[in-house]
Amino acid sequence: MRYSLALGALCAAGALANNVDKRSYVTDWTVVTLTTTITEYPTPTVYENVAAQEATAAASSSAAAAAAAAESSSSAAAAAAAASASAEASSSAAAAAAAAAEASTSSVVTPVVETTAAATTAAAVATSAAEEVATSWTSAWTSAWTSSWSSTVAPSTTLATSTSSSASSTATNAYQSAVLYNHNVHRSNHSASSVEWSSDLESSAYTLAAKCVYEHDTSIDGGGYGQNIGYGVEASEIGVMITNLMYNDEMGYYTDLYGEADPDMTYFDNWGHFSQIVWAATTHVGCATVTCDSLGNVDASEALPFTVCNYSPAGNYEGEYATNVKRPLGQAVYVAS
Repeated sequence: MRYSLALGALCAAGALANNVDKRSYVTDWTVVTLTTTITEYPTPTVYENVAAQEATAAASSSAAAAAAAAESSSSAAAAAAAASASAEASSSAAAAAAAAAEASTSSVVTPVVETTAAATTAAAVATSAAEEVATSWTSAWTSAWTSSWSSTVAPSTTLATSTSSSASSTATNAYQSAVLYNHNVHRSNHSASSVEWSSDLESSAYTLAAKCVYEHDTSIDGGGYGQNIGYGVEASEIGVMITNLMYNDEMGYYTDLYGEADPDMTYFDNWGHFSQIVWAATTHVGCATVTCDSLGNVDASEALPFTVCNYSPAGNYEGEYATNVKRPLGQAVYVAS
């Protein structure tokens, strides 16, 4: 099912609050590329065993001495034979020393190769872990923005249980339960307590929706509340309006504004619904959806559902964003269907 949608968000009236009329917006997508540079450590220089070299040199000297002794004692055949035997023994010792030197060199190379491999593996693991931490949050929410409205990424069991319990504690029908769930599942991700249903806010929301004129009005029943409005989504799919369109589609625009008491309002139209949904000081919500045969201020030839949600205390107050719109905790992404 295709939805035609125009969303509206409003800062409630207050000492420093001004009404902001949201009429339309264009969504721009931002692609974030993360790169990681890995520097390979140089292989340590391998040195041969000095002791083995010294042993080889000593053996060579011994062989030379034995040869000289044999030459000077040529008159004594028995002595020459003994000297020759001694020379052969010395040559064998030299060969053994050379073999020892070769064996000693191999024993040095082997652990170095293993150490290098271990260091490379450790570096790869560390890089992979750092890369995963750096991209996990971005990847998760990017998938939410690019998912179609019909897809669903189910929240964790714990999260579903807590929000469902909160929804059923005050809701009296499926519509109210859906409204509460699709607010509280996101509020918990921003360290905000669950909102409860208000029949008074519902009544004022219904009064505005029943007028079938697409515009904000926070003066009904005395006012003093915040307001989000939108059209094009049936009451039976109110979660799509709140979760997919007002939260998932907008929260990415607020990424660089967390911690700012007075964020740049240039793109308020792109994130105003999101900030009201997660506003920490808000404790109650009441919504109503009315299908209008002809919705004023909207150029359409077909009947359209008009949704109004009122919030108390109101959100989107100047100077209070830092303490009321908190960074997400990275909980499981939820997409309504």
